[in-house]
Amino acid sequence: MHMADQVLSPAVAYSFIGVSVAALAAGAALARRTFHESKVPLMGVMGAFVFAAQMVNFPVLTGTSGHLGGGVLLAILLGPHVAPLVMAAILTVQCLVFADGGLLALGCNIFNMGIVAPYVGYGVYRAILGRPGETKSVGRLYLASFAGALVGVAVSSAAVPVQIALSGRSAVPFSTFFPVMVGVHLLIGVVEGLITFAVLAYLVQVRPDALAVQVPGKERLSRRAVVGSIAVFALLVGGLLSLVASGLPDGLDWIREKKEYVLPAETADPTMARASEAQAKIAPLPDYSVGENAPGYWTSLSGILGSAATLALVYVLALLVRRRMPAHAHPHPHQH
Repeated sequence: MHMADQVLSPAVAYSFIGVSVAALAAGAALARRTFHESKVPLMGVMGAFVFAAQMVNFPVLTGTSGHLGGGVLLAILLGPHVAPLVMAAILTVQCLVFADGGLLALGCNIFNMGIVAPYVGYGVYRAILGRPGETKSVGRLYLASFAGALVGVAVSSAAVPVQIALSGRSAVPFSTFFPVMVGVHLLIGVVEGLITFAVLAYLVQVRPDALAVQVPGKERLSRRAVVGSIAVFALLVGGLLSLVASGLPDGLDWIREKKEYVLPAETADPTMARASEAQAKIAPLPDYSVGENAPGYWTSLSGILGSAATLALVYVLALLVRRRMPAHAHPHPHQH
């Protein structure tokens, strides 16, 4: 669901850059009040994992494909104010290194996938899970996480036709564009919910206290072992599973190219076209490779390099959030 520059107007792109920067700054300020240093390693490896997982597109029933968004999963594990910072790091690496998502569209992409999805999805998750402090059944945890992920994807996708309509780039009525966009992403959201469920099920089995909620379970691995296992899995997903990703266009590209719901790229505003040209010059590995005829191992290498770059950037953000915390502000690790 990464938006390209050509689907937006400069006014909308610049506006959402400002909105996203303000929202991330506010989120960082809130995160400083509750962010515990024990979350730093998990924050880094989960950023790497979500980056890698986003490289693996899976087919859906419409003849299109989707990939994990990951914002709700991050919000569940790290807290709703930390998750947008991690998502912003992921989307920035994708944009600047791999030309995935437009340069000026980065603000919209961060707003949709990095702010709307985590906050809305986490809100649904908490509403179903109930009051904090009480022991929750594992079944309720799984239901809450699945529903949160599904709703998070659907609501974040709903912002896309709004932004395209505000840009004057829609080729069809909003009443046509909106339900198709949300409908496709509801299907994608089902898979996102299942992936979120699977990650939480693993943690319930090996380290339930990593979930920041009281659920029945036994600690079978140390925190370090859990972080290491997620890091290894991220490398396997980015380095190997990415090679078998679906070649079908993702939901937005399918709607834009196959359904022709968006005006042609050649009619885009010159400012947006120049931004795309600049991005092509900046990004060292466009489309996660060095060219159309490059050997397949470049995709694997891109997955590994991108995961490592995301981990490093997330770690820097974690240190910045942690650095400004008063010494007395470190809460118990279970608190968000």
